[in-house]
Amino acid sequence: MMKTVLLPIFSALLLLSSCGTPEQEGIAGLWKSRDQNSDKPRSLVAIYKYKDMYYGRMIATYDENGKINDTILEKKDKAPGVVGHPPYCGMDFVYNLKQEEDDPLKYEGKIIDPEKGKVYTAEVWLEGDNIIVRGEIWIFGKNIPWHKATKKDLPSGFSMGDIKDFVPVIPETL
Repeated sequence: MMKTVLLPIFSALLLLSSCGTPEQEGIAGLWKSRDQNSDKPRSLVAIYKYKDMYYGRMIATYDENGKINDTILEKKDKAPGVVGHPPYCGMDFVYNLKQEEDDPLKYEGKIIDPEKGKVYTAEVWLEGDNIIVRGEIWIFGKNIPWHKATKKDLPSGFSMGDIKDFVPVIPETL
């Protein structure tokens, strides 16, 4: 009798302990960046962990109508502010994000504006189902919410591979 009562309880506890929460997953995953002025989607970004730091790779970009314009499979549009003008898609434009010791939900690193070639200090933190990305110069900056994205946000049949296999390549700015 005791086994039949304890087994379902033990199984439920084991299942709950193996389920990830956003806090446990940190900031890794697929995110939809937003335009800071219009709040329209700008790009899909895969944030991944590599050697105890986090990086953000642009996977796809959106056109003005909110449709996927470019992907890492097509790589049409180029970044004018980056040495060699590489494609936006496939670029690691968020880099060296380290988790803060005093606030485990906050990360600090760098973010590049690939259009202008400017590098900003970046702060990223979880806020509900979103992350807030703040690019700063000195004390001035903007907080921009990025929404959690899913595979439904990707074009049909699109595969970006496993983000756990990504290795960062930090672009050089002009």
